[in-house]
Amino acid sequence: MEVEVIVAPTFIDNIFSPLVSYTEGAKEKFGASAASIVIIQDNKILTEWYSGTHHFKNGSLVVTLDSMFNLYSLRKTYVGLATAIAVVESELSVDRKVSDVFTNRPEYELGNTTIRDLATKSGAKYFGPNRIEREEVARDLIKELTEFNIAQLITERVLKPMKLTNREWISVPKENLVCDFQAADGYAYVRIESNEGHERNLYSSARDLAQWGNLHLNRGLINHSQLVPVEVFTLIEQLRIDTEDQNRIFGWYYQDKCYYVSGAAGCHCVIVPQFNAVAVRMFNKYTEDYTEDQNSFNEIFYNCLQGK
Repeated sequence: MEVEVIVAPTFIDNIFSPLVSYTEGAKEKFGASAASIVIIQDNKILTEWYSGTHHFKNGSLVVTLDSMFNLYSLRKTYVGLATAIAVVESELSVDRKVSDVFTNRPEYELGNTTIRDLATKSGAKYFGPNRIEREEVARDLIKELTEFNIAQLITERVLKPMKLTNREWISVPKENLVCDFQAADGYAYVRIESNEGHERNLYSSARDLAQWGNLHLNRGLINHSQLVPVEVFTLIEQLRIDTEDQNRIFGWYYQDKCYYVSGAAGCHCVIVPQFNAVAVRMFNKYTEDYTEDQNSFNEIFYNCLQGK
């Protein structure tokens, strides 16, 4: 059967050429086979660029508009937003012990962990004899409060209204998935796990991820519709004030000029409120010097915006 290939539009606002050049160089340096960039400012896509193939072997698909990359730790912003929505709408204090909410998980597994601890990624990362991760605890908390898992809540409340369809918690293989090289053996592979929203199998196109960033930039207001309660963003601001020594809130890292999130394979989303702008960069192989890369990308993007 012949497969329809969606041609990727490539257009670059000259202001952002340094960011594209940096990404091209980093792609070669890190050994990624695939890369893409999407930049949104004032709710408009100003730059969209795609490069490479889904892996290095013969017959690999070229990167296109619907190519979906594994977001890895970027998924924590989806977990974070679902947690924030559930907590705000349940009118719970962030200082409530998580064990007080559960009806089916013993207190000794969770100790004194609070919702604030989950929000700021502080305290224990694993819980109980089975070493359950924070994201799985968050999933169970959200289920307890809303009767939905993370994927269901975010999909129904946010992604469907925004018509973001090139994003999925992958539980079965799909042709438009970009392989990554994060396995210890260095082979290209795709990650197939639970579709509930807490594991490392959230895939997204660059454009859908940029729109996810734009949702946060606009404090949940998209096309004159308040998809996420304003109180969620009030909570985020209060957490930042309360925890000055913590720069990570619901998955996002906060700096003076921007906030951002990155994944293990090099996918990256940075938001600059001062210029009402979002930049997304996708890779499928990363570097051990990720902090340097993240800061460089953020700085180049900020400098480009200053030059407009």
